[in-house]
Amino acid sequence: MSITLPTQADQWEEHLVATAQETIAHCQGLYDADHLKPLFDVLPPESKIVEAGCGLGQFVYMFASLGHHCIGLDYSAKLIEDAQARGENLKDLPGTTDWVEGTILDLPFEDNSLDCYASFGVLEHFTRDQQRIILSEAHRVLKPGGLLYQFVPNFWSPWTMRREIRYWYRKAVPPSIVWQKNIRRSLLKKMCAEPGFEEVSCQSVYAGVALRSMRPPNRVRRLAPARIRQSSQHIVDRMARWLDRRDVLGYGLVYVGKK
Repeated sequence: MSITLPTQADQWEEHLVATAQETIAHCQGLYDADHLKPLFDVLPPESKIVEAGCGLGQFVYMFASLGHHCIGLDYSAKLIEDAQARGENLKDLPGTTDWVEGTILDLPFEDNSLDCYASFGVLEHFTRDQQRIILSEAHRVLKPGGLLYQFVPNFWSPWTMRREIRYWYRKAVPPSIVWQKNIRRSLLKKMCAEPGFEEVSCQSVYAGVALRSMRPPNRVRRLAPARIRQSSQHIVDRMARWLDRRDVLGYGLVYVGKK
């Protein structure tokens, strides 16, 4: 099978390495993250999970710290090596970790062998045809009743729409941002249904990120008195919580499906 990875694969590796501050220490704050609750609500204990496109590996260690067996898969040998090294001080995890170099377009796993396929901000970096292959591969390797988890940028969010405009503006010049295509909720549901996934939940999260993206630049905000800045931040936080409860405008889309 001939596999073509995104043309900016090397740039993506460099991007992750350059932003590696958000690594193992960061995973301590992931347990209560809004985007994980839909998965944790239905994930059985001691599940066998693959994080497809694991990058820095923080979610692999997070799953292992919750008692699961998690396999981190990435096409980059360097990222796999770095992710393993970051876990050297985590010796007593209740779960286990494993690491595999490979592509999510042709998963190196047997049919019906995994309980959960999790992917955090990966699907949007591939073309539509590749996305269909990725989701079909996820369906193939999951056991009957296995769970698919996808976190992708929500097309209908001010923050992600701004990124879309930036990409459109810069695409004619040497790339300075990693390529991605934001995804509409209706399209995500359709693509996941095609290989046979049954939707468990699909919702937007992190409306606060979207709202804060619309704030004036810092140099403008600093002109306002501190009390006004604090009040406006309080209003933004309240609006974000209100929007999250109504499942609109969030930066990310979270899809959970069952095979």
